[in-house]
Amino acid sequence: MPRRLVQGCGLLLLLAVILAGCAPAPPRPAPPPAPAPPRPRALTPLEAALERALNEFDGAPYRRGGATPAGVDCSGLVQAVHQRLGLKIPRTTTLQYSEGQPVHPGDLRPGDVVFFNRLCQMKKSELYTASLLPPAYTAETCHNGIYIGAGRFVHASRRGVVINRLDEEIWRLSFMGARRFLPLQENPADKGGPGPR
Repeated sequence: MPRRLVQGCGLLLLLAVILAGCAPAPPRPAPPPAPAPPRPRALTPLEAALERALNEFDGAPYRRGGATPAGVDCSGLVQAVHQRLGLKIPRTTTLQYSEGQPVHPGDLRPGDVVFFNRLCQMKKSELYTASLLPPAYTAETCHNGIYIGAGRFVHASRRGVVINRLDEEIWRLSFMGARRFLPLQENPADKGGPGPR
């Protein structure tokens, strides 16, 4: 075979390979549509009432002894919200802790009252010395708030009414327990609670 013919065939073969590599790939099938996000469940009547009551205090400043949206302290917030839900509970943190049904931390439901000892008043840098404190220092409650679900609670802090997480170090270390004053919700299997305010 003449050399030119072999070179020509080789060149033609090389060109065919290159062109085949440049051909468009067959179209890929479209990915299946993403599942729709779960629809938020409807609030129970109790949760809706709790959310309305808490919203009245949204942004309220801290005022020692206060129990109104114009100024509120921690136990005043707890008492006022329960009062708006038709329940009469004591005014002070200590008395609130001594009443109500004790609740295991794993069984918290929106509306439960969470209590904290004096460690919650310490600065983060001081927490390492907590083990040196006398037992009486951590045996009494001095702060509380209202659990709203998803590990969060609303309380009146020195910055006013705010939302924090129970798993934050200061709250985890100072957690004393919880009490329930509200009746159980209609759907006790669902502990989601009201969403952010």
